[in-house]
Amino acid sequence: MSTELFNAREQLANIAVWLGWQDEALSFGLVNSYDALRLYDYAQANADRLSEMADEWEPEDRIAALGYDPLETAQASAGRAVTITGASKAHEALTASRALLDSVAFVANEGDTEPVLAMIDSVIHR
Repeated sequence: MSTELFNAREQLANIAVWLGWQDEALSFGLVNSYDALRLYDYAQANADRLSEMADEWEPEDRIAALGYDPLETAQASAGRAVTITGASKAHEALTASRALLDSVAFVANEGDTEPVLAMIDSVIHR
């Protein structure tokens, strides 16, 4: 693990550079910037087995990272104008999920929701 420190701006700049190395169709095929971050995280987590170029991966790997293959969307060739990053919507979904899980009266085993709530809390900084 690298001990070099990066702040959020530097990390985003590095991700933008990495995305810039990819075929432009990949960027157009991504639904939003949040998916670009997810794709980058997947690339980093699987660097030992995947090419640095996500556009060279098997479609199954892009689907594993995102749930869809951005190179197979209509926008990959037609273009896309993104409007929101998707981060606020993801945070909203996590917050709503946390509230629901925290209110669940019936679970398979008592305490089942605790690890999930802890994961959500680590992301939404609750």
